[in-house]
Amino acid sequence: MKKILLILSFIFAATFFANSVFGAGVMIQTSFSTNPTTVAPGSDGYVQLTLKNVGTVAASNIKVNGISSDPYITTSTSGIGNLGALDIGASATSLFKFSVSSTAPSGLYTIRFSINYCEDSSCTEINPTAIVTVQAPSTLQITSVEPSTLAAGETTTLNFNLANAGADEINNIIFSWQTPNNEILPLGISNRQFIPSLNGGASLTIPVNVSVGSSVSPGVYPLTIKMEYSDKSGTKQNTTFSIGIKIGGTTEFDVGVQQVSAGTTSLSIANIGVNPATSVSVSIPEQQNFAVSGASSVFLGTLNPGDFGIANFQISSRSAITNPNVRNITNAARSIAVEISYSDTSGARQSVQKEISLNPSTATTSGNAQRNTGLLSGNTLYIIIALIAVVIAFLVWFFKLRKRKKK
Repeated sequence: MKKILLILSFIFAATFFANSVFGAGVMIQTSFSTNPTTVAPGSDGYVQLTLKNVGTVAASNIKVNGISSDPYITTSTSGIGNLGALDIGASATSLFKFSVSSTAPSGLYTIRFSINYCEDSSCTEINPTAIVTVQAPSTLQITSVEPSTLAAGETTTLNFNLANAGADEINNIIFSWQTPNNEILPLGISNRQFIPSLNGGASLTIPVNVSVGSSVSPGVYPLTIKMEYSDKSGTKQNTTFSIGIKIGGTTEFDVGVQQVSAGTTSLSIANIGVNPATSVSVSIPEQQNFAVSGASSVFLGTLNPGDFGIANFQISSRSAITNPNVRNITNAARSIAVEISYSDTSGARQSVQKEISLNPSTATTSGNAQRNTGLLSGNTLYIIIALIAVVIAFLVWFFKLRKRKKK
């Protein structure tokens, strides 16, 4: 075997030496380039044919006799014809237009050329082949990222929704994401994941547990998503998306009854979230069991995390207003709605409702019921004073009578 390889090597070297010394004659070298390099179905492209005479003799009567192609590719005949002559070392180019069918599957297609060139009266035919890459536009897309708002200092499941909008399967998908300064970080896994394949028309959700640092300032942050994958032809594709994620817009409130006295109910409004709330106002909306006399809305201003404010309302039971003879409607606690309006960190106006238990028997009712209670208290006082006066008069008479008897 080694002997045969040695003989073949010697023959090749001898042939090369003979060509160099005695002349190789005409030798036309062909090369191709396509524009664009990847052609989408339903679009046109161009093949550039370059001919170079790398021989030792000038070439004459160079002709493109014909062009043929694979199915789904249609070539123009405008470039067919005589290209002239090429001196030693000279080169010439020619453009040939082609069209790709809109129904062409992604893949590699060939365009074949029949070219003749002559040296004196001796002519040679060559059949070079150009390769055309057909690939539909990037098919892997990010359809949505949910939720679009995250809270600072909290852990949330972020769902990345992907879709293959093309008809062909894509493979070896590498999915990665990040924020500029790692404001959002994955918990327990990397921010880079691998998906083996995704069929045409299929969708996929990638859930990731993420955490936002408690010191991250509220605002909108760009989330950069990069995806690499291989298309049907084996060509590696890259796509990049940028999606805005809002951090720390809203806050949480806690509402409680601070004090109930003399017909006034004091409500404590506490900011128990991690974000400040500005222009906070508290109101008692219209509802079935309770009514508010006087102002139904109280302005508290700014409540930073951990701050609280007191809102005072004249709250009465509708039963007491309807029936003035009823002092207390019931001892059972009833639910009353409290509405809190505020501006979040982005300046947007937000509104939340909280329900608290309010026992009407601990509050003085308004209207005639309150006045009737005042009349009852005054009569009792008069009776007590009259009884004391009677007792004093009786004691004075008794002691006077006893004194007379002793005398």
